[in-house]
Order: sequence, then C-alpha cells, then structure tokens
Amino acid sequence: MDELTTPVRQQHKFNVGRLQDYLSVSVNAATLAVRQFSAGQSNPTFLIETPSKSYVLRKKPPGELLPGAHKVDREYRVQRALCSAGFPVPQPLLHCTDADVIGTEFYMMEHVKGRIFRDLRLPGVSPVERTALYVAAVEVLAKLHSLDVASLNLEGYGRGAGYCKRQVSTWTKQYTAAAHRDIPAMNELSDWLMKNLPANDNEVTLVHGDYRLDNLIFHPTEARVIAVLDWELSTTGQPLADLAYFLMPHYWPPGLNVISTLGSLKGIEGVPTVGDLISIYCRCRGIPSALPQLNFYVALSFFKMAGIAQGVYARHLLGNASAPNADQFGQCVEPLAEVALQIAHGSLTGPTENRLFLQTARGQAVLQQVKDFMTQFVLPAQEEVAEYYSKHAQSSQRWHTPQTIEDLKVKAREAGLWNLFLPAVSGLSQLDYAYIAEETGRCLFAPEVFNCQAPDTGNMEVLHMFGSDEQKRRWLEPLLRGEIRSCFCMTEPDVASSDATNMECTVQRDEDHYVINGKKWWSSAQISFYGK
Repeated sequence: MDELTTPVRQQHKFNVGRLQDYLSVSVNAATLAVRQFSAGQSNPTFLIETPSKSYVLRKKPPGELLPGAHKVDREYRVQRALCSAGFPVPQPLLHCTDADVIGTEFYMMEHVKGRIFRDLRLPGVSPVERTALYVAAVEVLAKLHSLDVASLNLEGYGRGAGYCKRQVSTWTKQYTAAAHRDIPAMNELSDWLMKNLPANDNEVTLVHGDYRLDNLIFHPTEARVIAVLDWELSTTGQPLADLAYFLMPHYWPPGLNVISTLGSLKGIEGVPTVGDLISIYCRCRGIPSALPQLNFYVALSFFKMAGIAQGVYARHLLGNASAPNADQFGQCVEPLAEVALQIAHGSLTGPTENRLFLQTARGQAVLQQVKDFMTQFVLPAQEEVAEYYSKHAQSSQRWHTPQTIEDLKVKAREAGLWNLFLPAVSGLSQLDYAYIAEETGRCLFAPEVFNCQAPDTGNMEVLHMFGSDEQKRRWLEPLLRGEIRSCFCMTEPDVASSDATNMECTVQRDEDHYVINGKKWWSSAQISFYGK
C-alpha cells in the first residue's frame, strides 16, 4: 500500500483529531492513521486506518473551486445506489457536510483491497492476463450501461437526453474558466464538436464520465473487477461517450507522458484492439457493433481530457492541486486538442471483424451449417416437441425422447453435424465450438440433436482423455454414437450437496474395483432414482 499512498501533502492536511471525534460514534478506534493516495487529480483521497480496519475518505480540495466541480455528494449518492443494485463499487459509509470537521465536505467508504493498475500498459502482466483484464473492464462498462436508471432511485441525478451537447458546453466553460493562455486548437475543437453533435444523443443510461482502467480495482488474483472508483463526473446520458473515453489510450499520441496513467498502447502485446473491445461491449449490451460518429466521441474524449489537464494546471497555479506533477499539465493541453482535431476530421468506424475471438475457416463453415440446420429443421420443430411434453407431463412418457428429436438426430448425423464438442472428432477448436454452442443454445433441445448435450459432453471428454481401452469400448463409443445416455449424480437428501465440499458420498477402493456408498436423489439426463 505504501507505493499507492504518501504522507498527506501540506496543502491537504486537516485536523485528524476532529475527524476522530466525529467518527467516534461509527468507528470505534483510539487512533487514526492517515495517508494520502498518490493518484487522483481532482478530489483528494485518503487512506484512514484504525487498529482493526481501514477506510477511504474523499473530500473537496481546499480553496477557490471551479463552478460545478468536486461534487462529492454526487459521488456518495451514486455509489449508494449502485451498491444497492449489486454493481461493484466500494460500499459508502457516511457523508459529512459539516466543513468544520476537516475543512471541507467529505464522505467515507470501505477500503477495497485488490489490484490497481496505474500504467494502462499493465507491465509485469502476461499477454493472456492483459487481454483478460481489458475484457473484464469493458464487460463491467457494458453492465453499467445496461442498468435501469429508473430502478436505481436516482431521480434528478442527471438531465438525460442531450448529453453530448451539454458535455461540449460544460468542458468549453471549464476550459475557458481555467485557461492560462489562448489555445486556438481548443477553440476550433470546441466549435467542431458543437457543429457535429451525434444524431443519437437521446439515448440515456448512467454514465461514469471518467471510465479508465486505473479507476478500477481488480481481484488480487483473478481478471475480475471488484470495484469501480471515482464517480465525480458521473451523470445520465449517452453511454458511447464512456466507451470512447475508455478507448482513448488506443489513440494516445506517443511521447505524451505527462499524465502518468495514460500513454500509447500501440505495440503492447495482449491489449485488445479497438475493434475487439467494441465488439465485446456491443455483444454484452446486445446492440449492433457498427458505431456511427465514433470519431465524434473519441474527439470529445480528448477535448474533455484537455479540459481536465487545464483544470489541474489551474489548481497548480492556485496552490491546491492534488497531482504532484500538476505544474506539467499545462503543456499537454494543446497537443491533446491537435490529436482530437485529427480524429475529428478523420473516419473511425466500429469493428469489421472480431479479431480477438477469431474462428478457423473450418469453424466458420461448420457454424454456418449449424445455423442453416437450426433454421430449416430444429426451430420449426419446437412447437411439436413442446406439445409432446405438455401431453405427457403426468405420465412416464415424459422421460422418453420424442420421436421428432430422434429423427432430427439422424438428419444431423447424416449431415456430419455430430459430436462437434470434441476436437479429436470434429476437428474444431474450443473457440470454434463456443460459437456453435451459442447458436444451439437458442433452443432447449438443440444440443441433443447434435449429440452435444450435457452431461454427456463432459462425461465423454473424461472418458476420451482418461478412460482405459475397455472403458472407452464399453461406454465412450456408444455415447459417441448416441446409443446410450450418461448421467451426473450430485444431489443428496440431507446436505446441500450442490456444494461439492458438502458431499457425503464416499468412494473406497476394493482391490481392482471401487465401491461407492451414498444416497442420490436426482441426477441429470432425465433419470431420477433413490439408491444406496
């Protein structure tokens, strides 16, 4: 933690004793240790440690502030709403509006321990994990934009439609209020953005406003986001502005390293391309991957970043900046505006293909065959199969496979669409089969038609990889031919044995055999029994 925090900077020091007195009701601690997080250009952030627990405190910076900025009350409110909805944010604990406590308004939240990557190139991480971390980040962004704003009880939190126009206006005002000199490129960029507002500026979701990899906390060992930080700029509006802001490092000019967490990602192995990230995001949200006016959103992101940099430099001139290198931020405003103008007058589009999850030529061909088979035979049979199970719902016939499905199996096998899950048989990669499984998942009984149904697939894989010749002859070959079914038994009457650690069933070796003792009530594959 020492590499993430520093002693409290002189301009941000406050009376720790008063804070301790204020927290005495909610935090039972004889002493408080306070350190300042080294990151954060806007609202100063502190680690508050007691002998038994640690917390995070966010406050307004001292001194004269730009209008509408540093609204820590909004951060607290949105985090409370998101935490209640199960979205990964630190749990907010209290909000204090009494400036007499530490000199400014502040709020406190839980301290989430995990990995924070300040360098977006993720040095020290393998290319495979680097890919997984970026994918996890864009999936969480899609999850945020998929939330129902009305159900979050955030009435009046934002003004909704017209977000891009407001963003251009807001950052133009923020930049103008903080500008230390005239920068023609910023004026030209502001004009271009206002004259080229997107036609779909009426879409409204909750937006983060500063969604970057370094504002995420990842699980200590897994490529999983456990907390999204820094909600100061959050509001309601056009979600593609958030996505473009996340993609901005892919367009970042090489050599511009004043903002330490941002730098060019070109040539970094394992970082997904813009097309890959857009494809994943759109797939998660269920929207088309063609994004019109992408150049507007990326140019807007650079304009906003230039405005933020100007604001950081302005706080340096006022003497209340959080960033230790705030004096250097003024020199990157003009280069960012110039890059944005190049993007604005260029042409950016969404992905033409999904290069991160690229199928083999055989995989693409088989997938098309499966799609055609599904359209021609499987989907039209759904009503007939449903009628069968409805008719026999109260009889033993419900355990039998309808003749319609048996006939479809014959057709699928004759078409060569059989055992597609097993690479040794089908010649498909796992990634090839993932697309096929997605397609067959459109119909409840479709996997069985292609002999790709659970639990037989898993059992066949185990037999294929670890079975003896005799076991393969006796069990694997008939399973592959679709002549028999297998099952998986787990549920037990007296324990929650869906958790494998609770299983009471035992296996004991008896010379060349194994004796299984236990009670199983239900199994997969439409077989039910009670046995010992």
